[in-house]
Amino acid sequence: MRLLDSLKRADFFSSAPPRLTIELPHEVDEPTKRYLERFRWPLQGEHNSGSLLTLHHRIPQRGLTVEENSIRFLEAFWPADPSASHVLVLSPQAELSPLFFHYLKYVMLEYKYSTSKVYGHKNLFSISLDLPSTYLNDSTQFIPPLTNETYNGKTVETSGPFLWQAPNSNAALYFGDKWVELHDFVARSLVSEHTLPNPTTLNEKHVSKTYPSWLEHILKLARARGYWSLYPNFENSDALITLHNDLYQPPEEYFDDPDMELDSGAELTADPARHLSLKQKEKPLATKSLLSILPFGGDLPQVADMPLMAWDGERIDFTAIGEHAVNYSRIFRREIGGCDATAMEKIRVDLSVGDLFCIE
Repeated sequence: MRLLDSLKRADFFSSAPPRLTIELPHEVDEPTKRYLERFRWPLQGEHNSGSLLTLHHRIPQRGLTVEENSIRFLEAFWPADPSASHVLVLSPQAELSPLFFHYLKYVMLEYKYSTSKVYGHKNLFSISLDLPSTYLNDSTQFIPPLTNETYNGKTVETSGPFLWQAPNSNAALYFGDKWVELHDFVARSLVSEHTLPNPTTLNEKHVSKTYPSWLEHILKLARARGYWSLYPNFENSDALITLHNDLYQPPEEYFDDPDMELDSGAELTADPARHLSLKQKEKPLATKSLLSILPFGGDLPQVADMPLMAWDGERIDFTAIGEHAVNYSRIFRREIGGCDATAMEKIRVDLSVGDLFCIE
């Protein structure tokens, strides 16, 4: 309810409001039902576009498996035009700044659609609105990298946007072309999972069960392709989203997992003592203007000038991350793609991961 209220307060200026899809479990509490009965999207009289709201309600009463959750989530969106249709994924715990749409459009025009063909734009998987407090394992505090800037001939370290291979599930815009590639990746991976023996070196789970299971698929694709996500890091305390963990529940596919036991002293929430990200303090939302929170007066840095980190937090350069992708994809083709030593290298095709698999 807080998330949907913040969407209604957002400033979409002259742009048409986006289509909104809400994923619901089988059991929905009464306050949420009553709220959704009154909820209208977009606001009445706004752009005269009619209702752009879709509710997806799950029929099975039992909990979802990891595989079912990934399939159900990814099937909720398909871009008709992968070059122009994208999806913003939002966690129920998120509350958005009214400026979030300004930021996404400003950054997307620079790094996705700029005619300058910024170096590395093809490897940009997503734009995150969230600055995580932990790594994907949710057991180590994350400290964002600093950017080197030159002022009056002196080099100083300052906060600024950075690139990271780790994906985000709290609030991130995923590009349509990468989403199509992800669909193909998951479809082929599931065939492999039911056909081949368990991989010997790529069977380790790197994403905490605090986060939804589909994040693991995105991480594997990002590592195999050398993709990264853009993360914000503002000097002031303002944020584009804040997370409310007071009513946090683990992802449904992990709800009965012993590692995600609910706090014995609370009826609804997981135990914060066992999950570092749940200790994150709520941040004040930015409300002034976009230029007031962007560094360097809104002059966005070039991709090549931003700090780049591998999925595990290692500071890395663009050449090395390409080499890591080649090495990882070679192991992936053998253990998960079903390619033996005699299999020829396949030509990579846009919107497909067929080059990573030999299983028909």
